Amino acid sequence: MDMAGIEEGMSKEVADMRIVKVLILSVAVSASGASASKPAKPPFEGLWMSCERWQGSSICAYKALAQQGTRVCGVQSDFATNRYYVQRFVGTARGNVVEIDRICGDPGSETDTYCAGQAPADAAKVGWGASDRQLSLCEGRLQAGKKGEAAHCTPASARAAMPKTSGRDGEGPEAEDRAWMASCAQGDDG
Repeated sequence: MDMAGIEEGMSKEVADMRIVKVLILSVAVSASGASASKPAKPPFEGLWMSCERWQGSSICAYKALAQQGTRVCGVQSDFATNRYYVQRFVGTARGNVVEIDRICGDPGSETDTYCAGQAPADAAKVGWGASDRQLSLCEGRLQAGKKGEAAHCTPASARAAMPKTSGRDGEGPEAEDRAWMASCAQGDDG
């Protein structure tokens, strides 16, 4: 084989390698573009829960949130005075804080107003009530506080805040409350 034949064979090999290289780079760019185009989950989307043992039973409190832009809709449940209290709320997210704008549900320490459609016939207040509460994220955990207070995140406050959970095993809100959260996040808080 003469020099011209060797050079021709090498240039064909180089051309083939360039094609393979372009194909590999195209696949890599497509894969990275696919993951980059996948929208990030909003920071306040999810279920936060903490449980304690009380008289041999597991008693859990939770806050389930749906977020669309700055609009946050949630359902919370807490145990006090030997019973569960469940409330719905609508808030506005600003950074790592959600200011709860209005709330309704089982009257207790956070509201005195029943939600429409869930009130007993003799209820004095039905609809939405104002709220003086806020929620903030601290190392991926959710903590509650008074509206307007600085949301401090320290190692101690992070440990005391509610951890995020997957919500498996029937934990969290009932189906009716989950449906309300989804429609509320879209703008219909009925």
